[in-house]
Amino acid sequence: MVNAHDFKTGKLEIGHPWARPTSAVVKTGAIYFSIKNPTPDIDKLMSVEVSSNIAQQAEIHQTKFTHDMAQMREAKQGLVITAKNTTTLSPGGIHIMLVGLTRPLELGSKFPMTLHFQNSGAITVEVWVEDSPKADTDAPTQHHIGRRI
Repeated sequence: MVNAHDFKTGKLEIGHPWARPTSAVVKTGAIYFSIKNPTPDIDKLMSVEVSSNIAQQAEIHQTKFTHDMAQMREAKQGLVITAKNTTTLSPGGIHIMLVGLTRPLELGSKFPMTLHFQNSGAITVEVWVEDSPKADTDAPTQHHIGRRI
């Protein structure tokens, strides 16, 4: 079942893409969401795009801890989406880094982001800018289909 503000491409379900608001002086931002893969096959998130009126580029980032130090690294080879599992992009972990924000991410605003998967193709989803994600449990069930490219 896909809830409000969730998207689907092929068999993958993209859950609640969101980003925190930023101030005018901040030039980076981060996007978080979940990717549910109920299939017996792995997939891979290869790249991400946002409009140039949002940021100069979007990168898949992983946070790794070495000797109690957090290090963010771009996942240049993509992000493996394991079979029969949910991959969660969350603060302090895997996320989409927006580099070179061209304007602040304002609370309550929304913007499109396109995810490119190795097997499932491309899907455009809507990112909501909010302080923290709201549970979709109170929202009526809706089935949003992202634009396939």
